[in-house]
Amino acid sequence: MERIVGDKMNVNSILSTGADPENFEPSITNMKLLEQSSCYMKIGHFSFEDAIIERITQNHTDIPIINTSDSVSLIIEHNHEHCNGVHEHGIDPHIWNSAKNARIIANNMYKNVVQLDSTHTEYYQSNFKQLINLIDSIDSLCMQVLTTAKNRSFIVWHPSLTYFARDYNLKQIAVGFEGKELSVSETRNIINIIQQEGATVFLVEGKGNVKRTELIATEIPSLEISTITPLNYEWDKELVHTATAIAGK
Repeated sequence: MERIVGDKMNVNSILSTGADPENFEPSITNMKLLEQSSCYMKIGHFSFEDAIIERITQNHTDIPIINTSDSVSLIIEHNHEHCNGVHEHGIDPHIWNSAKNARIIANNMYKNVVQLDSTHTEYYQSNFKQLINLIDSIDSLCMQVLTTAKNRSFIVWHPSLTYFARDYNLKQIAVGFEGKELSVSETRNIINIIQQEGATVFLVEGKGNVKRTELIATEIPSLEISTITPLNYEWDKELVHTATAIAGK
């Protein structure tokens, strides 16, 4: 959004850096920022966004709500017990972890921006084209990096890379149990899954999961551990880092 609007609009993020969408509750400050905004662009399919929209409705504001996931081919989670109700109707909400989806998200943003401010249409159009070129280059680079991947399967605790895996014909294996102590039987079960799948890369979100992952890795010396940040502000660099980690480079 910032790349599209440049210096013509201020972009405020309801979800601050480091916040967890699964435990997020908008503050009074967040809501005041929202009430002062010309629109709210939601990623879609997160329950915390439903709470924000409900507050908008209750306050009788006329802020337009734009769903940036419109036209994205959504993935239904077959097993979403780990989601604790945060994902809407079992839909995988992590649509931004995909260059192909990013084109659609950017287009949804662009179309609505020019409706909000038609005076600077040419400026927004130029920025939008530059953004699409960046997204295309990231997509091509990820594809190139992954052509030499040792294995098409990778392990994660939380299935945040489902769309990324679909883009590049990869297999994401989510073992769940984020942030909790594992029993001996649970640990053994995860080790068995990794060995059965022949996966050689474990992608870990956050420092809290690293130690538990290292314990598992002691049983599988060939397992490579890489830390990822799916909510990284530097989205383009994060996608390339993820591709590189999966490729074992």
